[in-house]
Amino acid sequence: MPTSEPSNPFIPGEDQAKLDRVPIQDNGEPLVDFLLLSPRLTLSPSRHRFDFPRTHLIRQSVAEMLLAAAETLPVGWRLSVAEGYRPMNIQRAMYQSALHEVKTEHPDWNDRQVMTEAGRRSAPPDAPTPPPHTTGGAVDLEIIDQSGQTLDFSSPFSRTDWRQAAPGSPGLTEEAIANRKLLRNLLEPTGLTNYVDEWWHWSYGDNGWALRVGADHALYDRVPTPESIDWIGDISKLPGN
Repeated sequence: MPTSEPSNPFIPGEDQAKLDRVPIQDNGEPLVDFLLLSPRLTLSPSRHRFDFPRTHLIRQSVAEMLLAAAETLPVGWRLSVAEGYRPMNIQRAMYQSALHEVKTEHPDWNDRQVMTEAGRRSAPPDAPTPPPHTTGGAVDLEIIDQSGQTLDFSSPFSRTDWRQAAPGSPGLTEEAIANRKLLRNLLEPTGLTNYVDEWWHWSYGDNGWALRVGADHALYDRVPTPESIDWIGDISKLPGN
């Protein structure tokens, strides 16, 4: 059974300096409401962590990729999106929550250690690299079967246990391993790429995608919060800007 500590707690999953050097040429692609596109795309009942309101917006190309992936699922199965586009005020609040979480778990760590581990759990909002979800190019995904049940991707760990977060986490059941392979086989052919520290996080067009595929620039920059958003969740928990 793996220990409760990350395997390399002070090494970020992706090199922040390399991410920050990726130039960005935003192609102006719009955000679209993925819930209006197909019944095979649905919104997860909740995030794995955090309880802030969510949107159901993503960039158009990402939506098309998700549609292509969903169409390859068995009849009655759906691709479940926990979150796509995330406004910056929510990103800031989530990062602060991650900092508090790490400080509480590891009171003996220094500031560098805390910030590195927090950055694995939630992208720092003020780095040159736009946090992936703020670009509209990142999505957190699961699969729902014909009975309405979410496939098991984490056993024997809970979904909030960081020991199961990395795609190749040790100690997983055969069922969880098989379901992660299914998700990867579903998404990789579309052009979406997987973040090394979170099996559920996939993206296209952002700095992480550009670094993973060797593109000479990212396609998506931060998207300002649209004037009108349909929120999912308790609006009273919406953080300020």
